[in-house]
Amino acid sequence: MDRDANLIGRKVAKLRYQRKWTQDTLVAKMQIRGCNITRDVLANIETKRCVATDKHIFFFAEVFGVDVAELFRS
Repeated sequence: MDRDANLIGRKVAKLRYQRKWTQDTLVAKMQIRGCNITRDVLANIETKRCVATDKHIFFFAEVFGVDVAELFRS
């Protein structure tokens, strides 16, 4: 996989660390809102082994309380 394809992985990890959330905590917050995501998928997004879907991006922004565009900023 092209490692440049996943632009938000590092940002998701950074926002999660800033909040002192575990991957399980973030996954639970997303699942409560209706997002079908697992810890394995989140780990793969954060480490750029898979690409986040548009649905994941929407839920990341919602859970973190940021604009979608913020997820694409370094």
